[in-house]
Amino acid sequence: MKFDELKNVWAAHGALLERSIAVDERLLREMLLRKVRFALAPYAAWRALEVALGIAALIVVVPVLAAHGAEPRYVVVAGALAVFTIGITALCAYLLVNCLQLDYSGRVTAIQRDVERIKLVEYRALKWALLGGATLWLPALLVSFEALTEVDALARVQLSYLIGNLIFGLVLLALGQAWSKKHVERSDIEPWARRWIDALSGRGLRSVTGHLDELARFEHEDLPQA
Repeated sequence: MKFDELKNVWAAHGALLERSIAVDERLLREMLLRKVRFALAPYAAWRALEVALGIAALIVVVPVLAAHGAEPRYVVVAGALAVFTIGITALCAYLLVNCLQLDYSGRVTAIQRDVERIKLVEYRALKWALLGGATLWLPALLVSFEALTEVDALARVQLSYLIGNLIFGLVLLALGQAWSKKHVERSDIEPWARRWIDALSGRGLRSVTGHLDELARFEHEDLPQA
Protein backbone atom coordinates (compact mmCIF):
# COMPACT_ATOMS: atom_id res chain seq x y z
CA MET A 1 0.00 0.00 0.00
CA LYS A 2 1.35 3.38 -0.97
CA PHE A 3 1.96 6.10 1.59
CA ASP A 4 -0.85 8.33 0.25
CA GLU A 5 -3.30 5.45 0.39
CA LEU A 6 -2.21 4.63 3.94
CA LYS A 7 -2.62 8.27 4.93
CA ASN A 8 -6.14 8.35 3.47
CA VAL A 9 -7.10 5.16 5.27
CA TRP A 10 -5.72 6.55 8.54
CA ALA A 11 -7.60 9.83 8.04
CA ALA A 12 -10.83 7.94 7.35
CA HIS A 13 -10.27 5.82 10.44
CA GLY A 14 -9.63 8.95 12.50
CA ALA A 15 -12.83 10.58 11.22
CA LEU A 16 -14.80 7.43 12.04
CA LEU A 17 -13.32 7.37 15.53
CA GLU A 18 -14.22 11.03 16.10
CA ARG A 19 -17.81 10.38 14.98
CA SER A 20 -17.99 7.39 17.30
CA ILE A 21 -16.72 9.46 20.23
CA ALA A 22 -19.20 12.24 19.41
CA VAL A 23 -22.07 9.72 19.32
CA ASP A 24 -20.96 8.22 22.65
CA GLU A 25 -20.77 11.66 24.25
CA ARG A 26 -24.21 12.57 22.93
CA LEU A 27 -25.69 9.32 24.25
CA LEU A 28 -24.03 9.88 27.62
CA ARG A 29 -25.40 13.41 27.80
CA GLU A 30 -28.91 12.26 26.90
CA MET A 31 -28.77 9.46 29.48
CA LEU A 32 -27.62 11.75 32.28
CA LEU A 33 -30.12 14.46 31.36
CA ARG A 34 -32.90 11.87 31.50
CA LYS A 35 -31.73 11.07 35.02
CA VAL A 36 -31.84 14.78 35.83
CA ARG A 37 -35.42 15.06 34.56
CA PHE A 38 -36.43 11.94 36.48
CA ALA A 39 -34.88 13.28 39.70
CA LEU A 40 -36.64 16.64 39.26
CA ALA A 41 -40.10 15.13 38.74
CA PRO A 42 -40.84 14.50 42.47
CA TYR A 43 -39.34 17.90 43.31
CA ALA A 44 -41.70 19.65 40.89
CA ALA A 45 -44.64 17.64 42.27
CA TRP A 46 -43.87 18.79 45.83
CA ARG A 47 -43.55 22.42 44.75
CA ALA A 48 -46.90 22.16 42.96
CA LEU A 49 -48.43 20.73 46.14
CA GLU A 50 -46.99 23.60 48.18
CA VAL A 51 -48.50 26.13 45.76
CA ALA A 52 -51.87 24.38 46.07
CA LEU A 53 -51.63 24.42 49.88
CA GLY A 54 -50.71 28.11 49.81
CA ILE A 55 -53.77 28.90 47.71
CA ALA A 56 -55.91 26.83 50.09
CA ALA A 57 -54.51 28.78 53.05
CA LEU A 58 -55.41 32.05 51.34
CA ILE A 59 -58.94 30.76 50.78
CA VAL A 60 -59.13 30.25 54.55
CA VAL A 61 -57.54 33.55 55.62
CA VAL A 62 -59.05 36.06 53.18
CA PRO A 63 -62.75 35.50 54.11
CA VAL A 64 -61.93 35.98 57.80
CA LEU A 65 -60.04 39.18 56.99
CA ALA A 66 -62.85 40.43 54.79
CA ALA A 67 -65.47 39.73 57.47
CA HIS A 68 -63.58 41.83 60.02
CA GLY A 69 -62.12 44.47 57.73
CA ALA A 70 -63.11 47.29 60.07
CA GLU A 71 -61.35 45.83 63.12
CA PRO A 72 -57.69 46.87 63.52
CA ARG A 73 -56.75 43.63 65.25
CA TYR A 74 -57.87 41.57 62.29
CA VAL A 75 -56.38 43.96 59.75
CA VAL A 76 -52.95 43.75 61.39
CA VAL A 77 -52.87 40.07 62.39
CA ALA A 78 -54.87 38.39 59.62
CA GLY A 79 -53.49 40.86 57.09
CA ALA A 80 -49.91 39.98 58.03
CA LEU A 81 -50.80 36.29 57.79
CA ALA A 82 -52.27 36.81 54.31
CA VAL A 83 -49.18 38.72 53.11
CA PHE A 84 -46.90 36.02 54.54
CA THR A 85 -48.91 33.27 52.83
CA ILE A 86 -48.80 35.11 49.50
CA GLY A 87 -45.03 35.56 49.79
CA ILE A 88 -44.29 31.90 50.58
CA THR A 89 -46.68 30.72 47.86
CA ALA A 90 -44.98 33.04 45.35
CA LEU A 91 -41.56 31.60 46.24
CA CYS A 92 -42.88 28.05 45.78
CA ALA A 93 -44.41 29.04 42.44
CA TYR A 94 -41.07 30.57 41.38
CA LEU A 95 -39.29 27.32 42.24
CA LEU A 96 -41.87 25.29 40.32
CA VAL A 97 -41.66 27.46 37.19
CA ASN A 98 -37.85 27.54 37.16
CA CYS A 99 -37.68 23.80 37.70
CA LEU A 100 -40.01 23.16 34.76
CA GLN A 101 -38.22 25.69 32.53
CA LEU A 102 -34.66 24.37 32.90
CA ASP A 103 -32.91 24.53 29.53
CA TYR A 104 -31.40 21.09 28.99
CA SER A 105 -30.09 22.00 25.54
CA GLY A 106 -27.50 24.45 26.86
CA ARG A 107 -24.06 23.93 28.34
CA VAL A 108 -23.91 21.84 31.48
CA THR A 109 -22.33 24.72 33.40
CA ALA A 110 -25.40 26.86 32.63
CA ILE A 111 -27.71 24.11 33.91
CA GLN A 112 -25.60 23.82 37.06
CA ARG A 113 -25.89 27.58 37.67
CA ASP A 114 -29.67 27.39 37.28
CA VAL A 115 -29.87 24.49 39.74
CA GLU A 116 -27.70 26.36 42.27
CA ARG A 117 -30.02 29.36 41.92
CA ILE A 118 -33.01 27.10 42.61
CA LYS A 119 -31.27 25.75 45.72
CA LEU A 120 -30.66 29.25 47.05
CA VAL A 121 -34.28 30.31 46.47
CA GLU A 122 -35.48 27.13 48.16
CA TYR A 123 -33.27 27.92 51.14
CA ARG A 124 -34.80 31.40 51.32
CA ALA A 125 -38.30 29.96 51.14
CA LEU A 126 -37.51 27.58 54.00
CA LYS A 127 -35.87 30.37 55.99
CA TRP A 128 -38.91 32.64 55.70
CA ALA A 129 -41.29 29.76 56.40
CA LEU A 130 -39.48 28.98 59.67
CA LEU A 131 -38.92 32.56 60.79
CA GLY A 132 -42.35 33.73 59.69
CA GLY A 133 -43.95 30.68 61.22
CA ALA A 134 -42.36 31.52 64.58
CA THR A 135 -44.02 34.94 64.33
CA LEU A 136 -47.41 33.97 62.94
CA TRP A 137 -48.07 30.46 64.28
CA LEU A 138 -50.61 31.70 66.84
CA PRO A 139 -52.54 33.93 64.39
CA ALA A 140 -52.54 31.05 61.89
CA LEU A 141 -54.12 28.71 64.45
CA LEU A 142 -56.69 31.28 65.55
CA VAL A 143 -57.70 32.31 62.04
CA SER A 144 -57.95 28.68 60.91
CA PHE A 145 -60.09 27.83 63.95
CA GLU A 146 -62.30 30.84 63.27
CA ALA A 147 -62.71 29.90 59.61
CA LEU A 148 -63.79 26.37 60.56
CA THR A 149 -66.08 27.22 63.49
CA GLU A 150 -67.15 30.84 62.77
CA VAL A 151 -66.19 31.63 66.38
CA ASP A 152 -64.37 34.98 66.74
CA ALA A 153 -61.32 33.32 68.26
CA LEU A 154 -58.88 36.08 67.39
CA ALA A 155 -61.09 38.70 69.03
CA ARG A 156 -61.22 36.71 72.30
CA VAL A 157 -57.46 36.43 72.80
CA GLN A 158 -55.91 39.08 75.02
CA LEU A 159 -54.20 41.80 72.99
CA SER A 160 -51.14 41.74 75.29
CA TYR A 161 -50.62 38.05 74.52
CA LEU A 162 -50.80 38.70 70.77
CA ILE A 163 -48.37 41.60 71.05
CA GLY A 164 -45.94 39.54 73.14
CA ASN A 165 -46.02 36.72 70.60
CA LEU A 166 -45.51 39.21 67.79
CA ILE A 167 -42.52 40.90 69.48
CA PHE A 168 -40.86 37.55 70.22
CA GLY A 169 -41.38 36.43 66.63
CA LEU A 170 -40.04 39.67 65.17
CA VAL A 171 -36.90 39.52 67.34
CA LEU A 172 -36.31 35.92 66.27
CA LEU A 173 -36.93 36.88 62.65
CA ALA A 174 -34.45 39.77 62.81
CA LEU A 175 -31.75 37.61 64.40
CA GLY A 176 -32.28 34.79 61.93
CA GLN A 177 -32.22 37.13 58.96
CA ALA A 178 -29.04 38.83 60.16
CA TRP A 179 -27.32 35.47 60.71
CA SER A 180 -28.40 34.23 57.28
CA LYS A 181 -27.14 37.36 55.51
CA LYS A 182 -23.81 37.17 57.32
CA HIS A 183 -23.07 33.46 56.85
CA VAL A 184 -25.19 32.02 54.02
CA GLU A 185 -26.66 34.60 51.62
CA ARG A 186 -23.38 36.07 50.40
CA SER A 187 -21.35 35.89 47.22
CA ASP A 188 -18.30 34.29 48.89
CA ILE A 189 -20.29 31.58 50.64
CA GLU A 190 -18.23 29.35 52.91
CA PRO A 191 -17.96 25.58 52.22
CA TRP A 192 -19.91 24.58 55.32
CA ALA A 193 -22.77 26.90 54.32
CA ARG A 194 -22.74 25.42 50.80
CA ARG A 195 -22.97 21.92 52.28
CA TRP A 196 -25.81 23.07 54.53
CA ILE A 197 -27.80 24.46 51.58
CA ASP A 198 -27.18 21.22 49.68
CA ALA A 199 -28.46 19.22 52.66
CA LEU A 200 -31.59 21.39 52.94
CA SER A 201 -32.30 21.18 49.20
CA GLY A 202 -33.59 17.63 49.49
CA ARG A 203 -32.79 14.33 47.84
CA GLY A 204 -34.10 15.33 44.42
CA LEU A 205 -31.84 18.34 43.92
CA ARG A 206 -28.87 16.49 45.41
CA SER A 207 -29.36 13.75 42.83
CA VAL A 208 -29.62 16.37 40.09
CA THR A 209 -26.36 17.95 41.24
CA GLY A 210 -24.63 14.57 41.21
CA HIS A 211 -25.79 13.75 37.68
CA LEU A 212 -24.73 17.18 36.40
CA ASP A 213 -21.32 16.86 38.07
CA GLU A 214 -20.88 13.50 36.38
CA LEU A 215 -21.87 14.98 33.04
CA ALA A 216 -19.44 17.88 33.52
CA ARG A 217 -16.59 15.45 34.09
CA PHE A 218 -17.19 13.60 30.82
CA GLU A 219 -18.59 16.27 28.53
CA HIS A 220 -16.01 18.00 26.31
CA GLU A 221 -17.28 21.52 25.83
CA ASP A 222 -15.77 23.89 23.30
CA LEU A 223 -13.73 26.72 24.77
CA PRO A 224 -15.13 30.22 24.11
CA GLN A 225 -13.59 31.93 21.14
CA ALA A 226 -11.26 34.85 21.84
